[in-house]
Amino acid sequence: MYVWFSQMGFPHSSLQFPYKRQSPTTKKTKEYKNFDEVEAELLELSNTFDDNKFTLGRNLYFYVPLFADARWFIKEEIVQLVKEYNYMKNYRIPIAASLDEADSYKLEMFDVINNELAAITQYMGEKQ
Repeated sequence: MYVWFSQMGFPHSSLQFPYKRQSPTTKKTKEYKNFDEVEAELLELSNTFDDNKFTLGRNLYFYVPLFADARWFIKEEIVQLVKEYNYMKNYRIPIAASLDEADSYKLEMFDVINNELAAITQYMGEKQ
């Protein structure tokens, strides 16, 4: 999700708990009293996209602003991984001395980042 918002921009949001919004999963108005309730909604929403033709990041980019502030879900670890991915890509810095020595978590995350960036490129092409 962060990849999409970092590339496409964050929408303005001034939500403060408690607040009411339409739930994207139930389509009913719901009062969100704290972050835990919003996070549970996000998890439930994420599970509805299992067989969707779009990436999870794209789906969340369009759905999260309908019921929450996307900035609430941004974790510094992900921000740093995206920065590291960009450094590696732009400056051709290897992830490790060999593939066997590469951190499997970073490889998986870089694959997700790469797929989301490709999906953004595809989406921007569709808009034109």
